[in-house]
Amino acid sequence: QINAEMRPLLQQAGLPVTKMAMHAHFISRVRNHLHLVLCFSPIGDAFRQRLRMFPSLVNCCTIDWFDEWPELALQSVAQFFLAAVDLGSDEVRSAVCDACVFIHMSVTDLAERFWTELRRRFYTTPKSYLDLINLYVALLGEKREEYGIARDRLLNGLSKLSETNVMIDKMKIDLGELQPVLEEKSKATAELMIQVNKDKAEAQIVKERVAADEAMVKVQAAETQAIKDDAQADLDKAMPALNSAVTSLNSLNKADITEIKSFPKPPPLVQTTMEAVCTLLQEKADWDTAKKVLSDSQFMPRLLGFDKDNIPDKVIKKLEKYTQDPAFTPEAVAKQSNAAKSLCMWAHAMDVYSKVAKEVGPKRAKLNEAEETLNKANAVLKTKQDELQGVIDRVAGLERQLEEAEAEQKSLADEADITAKRLVRAGKLTSALADEQVRWKETADKIGEDTELLVGDVFLGSACISYYGAFTGVYRDQVVEEWIKMCQDKAIPVSGNCTLRATLSNPVEVREWNIWGLPTDGVSIDNGILTTRGKRWPLMIDPQGQANTWVKNMCNKAGLRIVKLTDPSFLRTMENCVRIGSPVLMEDVGEVLDPSLETILNKQVFNSGGRRLIRIGDSDVDYDDNFKFYMTTKLPNPHYPPEVSIKVSLLNFYVTMEGLTDQLLGIVVAMERPELSEMKHMLTAQSARMKAELKEMEDRILFLMSTATGNILDDEELIDTLAASKATAIEIHKKVTESEQTEAEIDTTREVYRKVAIHAAVLFFCISDLSMVDPMYQYSLAWFINLYEASIETSNRACKVEERTGTLTEHFTFSLYSHVCRSLFERHKLVFAFLLSIKILQSEGKVDKAEWRFLLAGGSATSVERRNPAPDWLTDVAWMDILFLSKLERFQGFSSDFAMNISHYKTVFDSADAHLQ
Repeated sequence: QINAEMRPLLQQAGLPVTKMAMHAHFISRVRNHLHLVLCFSPIGDAFRQRLRMFPSLVNCCTIDWFDEWPELALQSVAQFFLAAVDLGSDEVRSAVCDACVFIHMSVTDLAERFWTELRRRFYTTPKSYLDLINLYVALLGEKREEYGIARDRLLNGLSKLSETNVMIDKMKIDLGELQPVLEEKSKATAELMIQVNKDKAEAQIVKERVAADEAMVKVQAAETQAIKDDAQADLDKAMPALNSAVTSLNSLNKADITEIKSFPKPPPLVQTTMEAVCTLLQEKADWDTAKKVLSDSQFMPRLLGFDKDNIPDKVIKKLEKYTQDPAFTPEAVAKQSNAAKSLCMWAHAMDVYSKVAKEVGPKRAKLNEAEETLNKANAVLKTKQDELQGVIDRVAGLERQLEEAEAEQKSLADEADITAKRLVRAGKLTSALADEQVRWKETADKIGEDTELLVGDVFLGSACISYYGAFTGVYRDQVVEEWIKMCQDKAIPVSGNCTLRATLSNPVEVREWNIWGLPTDGVSIDNGILTTRGKRWPLMIDPQGQANTWVKNMCNKAGLRIVKLTDPSFLRTMENCVRIGSPVLMEDVGEVLDPSLETILNKQVFNSGGRRLIRIGDSDVDYDDNFKFYMTTKLPNPHYPPEVSIKVSLLNFYVTMEGLTDQLLGIVVAMERPELSEMKHMLTAQSARMKAELKEMEDRILFLMSTATGNILDDEELIDTLAASKATAIEIHKKVTESEQTEAEIDTTREVYRKVAIHAAVLFFCISDLSMVDPMYQYSLAWFINLYEASIETSNRACKVEERTGTLTEHFTFSLYSHVCRSLFERHKLVFAFLLSIKILQSEGKVDKAEWRFLLAGGSATSVERRNPAPDWLTDVAWMDILFLSKLERFQGFSSDFAMNISHYKTVFDSADAHLQ
């Protein structure tokens, strides 16, 4: 492929087209078009080492040094990212953009002061600036949604309560109006029921009478039917022959008739058959007549429609001479003429039927008489039945009226019952939530006010998360105070006492953190927020191991895995935890991070084939969003270069005076008054649990009210649930109050030992400062606490608490001094003794700040107000210090006393033991 693309280029250039030429031309083009960018941080030794190892980096590269972003660049970046964010107005947006620049520059200045005063390094980078803006946009939307949901739920609850109060007043009026209407309807319904019962009784009498008549008619109908059945039975005897004859006649056609009449001299039986037929038709019984009859087109209709029920007796008598002839049978006739057979059968059938009809005649007469009687009885019965139906219809109409009246009465009663039940439920609801209405209203108003201040509060919270994690508490407080004033000056809506804790913390969650081992001081709580809310994984500067303990307790149930960079299988452990979403704590991190953690620190997650993956080492691993990564270092003052700072969130977990005091107080109380300590821990855990339950109950009440549809007073289960939830909440609130009262009483008892804890904390910070005398002097908090506990156990007991606290203070001070001196150089022991004394005196307020400042820095006088009285042995600088010292309250007049007693002070000056003079 390379040769194919290079061939036309060489031909155009007029160069020989050979493999070597094509390859050389390809290499030349790649060299001319390849641009390689190498990025190095100038901070630290790594950059200098690489320059020494690879001089070509300087000789063969174009060096482009990127300075810090100027303010204009910072301003334009903020404007770009905040252009689409709703900040209320363009003026506020412009002010926030200016504030972004101000915060970044102020932290840069603070970092310099941090280095100058404490020799601690921290770098502000554009990454921190971008994190500030991105975090601000995300948190602002999140908090607005959170506040909006909370306020809507409260307002919805208030709306439901307000609607309920309006409904209560209306229902009372409706119930008052319903009662008289209901009473009137009940009275009318009772009267109608009496009338219905009366008409029902009358209808029953008529019904019984009609039933008797119906029974009588039924008997008559049975008798008539018997007569009819008897006559019919007789007729049924003649019907088969008649039906056979009719069937046979129907089978005759014109040819059959022609066959019969075509006989010039018919056979005897055919002759007899036709004579019998003519006899029945009351025609002359001879063959000529017979042929005429046969020739009549109505011959067959005459036979089929013959009136068999009214044959004259004389005709029957004449017919008998034929039918009684034994030879005159259909079978015999059929032998002479098949067509005449049917006529023979007909003649015989008429003879039989006529005789049967004569026997049935009297029965028919009797049947007709019986039917006439029955019809008359039925007519009378019909009249009576119509009369009964009229009564029944009247009763049915009354019953319908009664049903309608009862239904209307029931509807009114149900409405009254529903209204009464609604009033009862409304009473439950208002009784349960009456005290909540005022609080909800105040809370909703407070949320509304806080929402207006979210622009500034969330902005400062985002700035705290992005910037101040590496600073100590004093520096944090100073810079936040400066930021608040800046926001107020720029008219950015912000709370006057805005803090990270107030903006982004959850009291219930913070209480759990404290139970898990996070110190209760503000700096530690801020660190907890930075750990959980930051966008980068936290790297905690934790020389005392407090953050380590807290993370272990907090993530224990989630399956925390603890690793170190020195573990041979730490990378495999990381892969497993990333895959299953388990948290990881990496301990004892140094100043250099393993390059294999690069993708995890930068959260370089990518999608492939519908899977979320991250590359760790040489493997692509499925990434679970529940994965959490914590890092701690025991280095008291680590130096992390910018390339590390931009990947992690540096958090200074160095113990604070307040946090250490509470910790030491807990230890001394646990050892001196174990029952108080146990009760304190129990109450703390119980209070945290009950407050969480209380919050859940309130959320449940608001959720049930917000999701209720229709009339809330019709949902009895909801009302009962709300009442039960509120009752539970009241009970929990009562227990919380009692617990807090008990806890306050315990704290009052514990306060007796606070001076011991304060004194011990002062001593710890005193020995911590020894690292500035010599970096070798490092003392861990664990060692200090062990010594503290040993001192409490071995010190002399006392009957009175005041004496005991004094003994504890003296014993621990001497014990600490003795143990620390063993590790000090001889020349540093006096320094330590002085530091120990001055720290104790300062904690007791016995050192004047101005005098202490003079001792450390000397005087600040710039001109000599009085002439130096001893210029031969006292320098002018020393004399100016004396003049400055004389201005302090306790040294007033010292310069005059010095001038008056020069010889005495000369002796002191020359003495090797000046402090004894």
